[in-house]
Order: sequence, then structure tokens, then C-alpha cells
Amino acid sequence: MIFRLLNANEGDAIHLRVKDEKGGIHNILIDGGPEGTYSYKNKKGKTEYGELKQLIELIKNQNEFIDLLVLTHVDNDHIGGILRWFEQDADAKKIVKKVWFNSGRLISEYFQQKGFEENLLKIKNTSYRDTGISQGITFEDFIEKNKIWDRRIIKSGDEFIMFGLKFTILSPSDGKLQSLLCKWEKESPISETSRTSDYSLSLSDLINSDHFKEDDSIHNGSSIAFMVEKQGKNILFLGDAHPRTIIDSLKSLGYSPENPLKVNFVKTSHHGSKANTSIELLELIQTDNFLLSSNGNKYKLPDKRCLARIIKRNKEVNFYFNSPKIASIIFTQQDFLDYSNFSIVNAIEYIKI
Repeated sequence: MIFRLLNANEGDAIHLRVKDEKGGIHNILIDGGPEGTYSYKNKKGKTEYGELKQLIELIKNQNEFIDLLVLTHVDNDHIGGILRWFEQDADAKKIVKKVWFNSGRLISEYFQQKGFEENLLKIKNTSYRDTGISQGITFEDFIEKNKIWDRRIIKSGDEFIMFGLKFTILSPSDGKLQSLLCKWEKESPISETSRTSDYSLSLSDLINSDHFKEDDSIHNGSSIAFMVEKQGKNILFLGDAHPRTIIDSLKSLGYSPENPLKVNFVKTSHHGSKANTSIELLELIQTDNFLLSSNGNKYKLPDKRCLARIIKRNKEVNFYFNSPKIASIIFTQQDFLDYSNFSIVNAIEYIKI
């Protein structure tokens, strides 16, 4: 089992590759980052391709498939690259075998309520000639029409066995899904200038003056988060999930501060936001390895306060950055002198587990 955090700027795009008991290879893609993770225009107006496009082409050339595509939630820094891929690649529907996606329509049906049954996710200017829709099609209509949608709610408490892996779903809860019925429109993106970093503060200052306020974003609360296990090895992929939801799920599975869940890696929730990792959550998880998917450019994530919390709670910490340059901006020489229990790992390549 190997995985990689693709360069998705401020977003998430994660490739998990696994061999089953019969030797078959399976590819799992968790989110696709913002649009530029697939393709973008450079300063000269020329199209360039991002790491998602490169990954897709490699999978095609190896005659493999995306056996499972997990779209954790509807924020653009997770789903934008997937929408652009589907817009620009007529073969997308051929290589994707199964999609997990909690759409507005599906949530409305699940609760047997009239809600925001349609969402604003459109495949624009589609190149799919056989759809007969020149102005585009909603994302959920497309994945349903092409029979690649595993059309069921993915929620906390669910378990699935696939590809020699066990998936334990930790988020979203029913309550978080129901909240989305009243908020199925795009949330206003955070302004690049509306959020300031806390990188000028020392680890000591942050640790000694810590306070926690939980994320209240409805979209993030609906994020799919799960643990994947294979032969005693496991990874927590927390998406942008709310910590309370993960805490409740772990406690329901029998974990506690006295009996924490032991994992090999944790993909920190919401790119290391201080509002998505609490001490209470950290007390339920035992690991040395924390994955951080963000370049810090737009939203100033990860928050140093989140990382300080992890450093305070753990005897040893390895921070895996898929954009290692941000670590040199966050941490000072004094931070390393004050706290010798953490290290920075360059995570631009595949990690074997």
C-alpha cells in the first residue's frame, strides 16, 4: 500500500495505490484539489497540466483504473480538479469505476425531505458528445448516467471491504448531513487577504496561550472522513471533517484516551486548521506521523497553532508536507531549539506503508 499527496496548491488530492490478495492493482483517488490541479493557463495563456492530469495519464498508460473516487465534500479546493478533468477528458467515465459522493439530491432522499435537491456542481462546456447536452450537465447526473456512482449515503458508522482494504467511515454524521439540506449552495470563498497567519508567533507562545474554537462550516461538517486498513497498517484520511464528529465516531468504536486508536498516518483535517484539530481529538489517536496538504499561499494553512497543539500532545512528531517550503516559513530556529520532538519530512513522493 502506497500513497501520495499530490501538489494541489491549497487543496487535497490524494492517490492511494494498493495490491489485493490476488495481486491485482487498485487505485483510489481522494479528491482532486482546485481546478489547476488538473490544468491551468500560465502567464502567457498557454495550457499547462498539473499533477492530477499527470496521474490520470499514467493510470491510463498502465491500463489501470480509478477503482474508487472519493469526493469528500463540495468545496472547490477538493472537487474543482475533478470537475475540470471531467470537462476536458472524454475518457474519464471509462476509467472511473466507482464514485462516493453525498449529493444534495441523495441527502434529500435519505432524509425523505424536500431540500436543496440540486447542487451547483456543473460539468461545463462538456466534450462528451454522447450526452446530447451541449451546455453541460450536473455532476451527479453525469456520474449516475454513466453508472459510476455508488449511489448511497456514505456516513459515520459504515464499514466497507474492498480491494483487500477495510474502510471505516468516521464522518459525516446524520446531523451534519441534515445541516447541508439547508445550505446546498457554494459558501463564499475565504478572501486571500481576510485571513492572516500566526507564523510570527513562537511555538512557546502558542502552546502557553492555547484556546480552541471548532470549525462551524457546514460544508466541512459534511466531509467524508475514514480510516483505511490493510494487514495491520492504517491511515486516517480526515478530509475537512469537524473534530467533534471524529471524536464521537472513535468513542463509539471503543477508543478513549486510555485506549487510543493506533494509526500509521493521519491526514490532518482541513489542511491543518486550528479549528479542526483539538486536544480532545489528539488524545484519541496515537501516531507520530501527520500529513499536511497545503502550500499556505491562499488561506495561510496550516495554522501554526494546530501544529503547536500536536507538538505539545505527542512525544515525537513527523510533519509530512507536500509543499515543504511552507515549513521554513512556519517554524523558526528558536522553535526547533525549544522543542526537539518534531521534524519536517518532504512528502512530494509516494510513501510506502
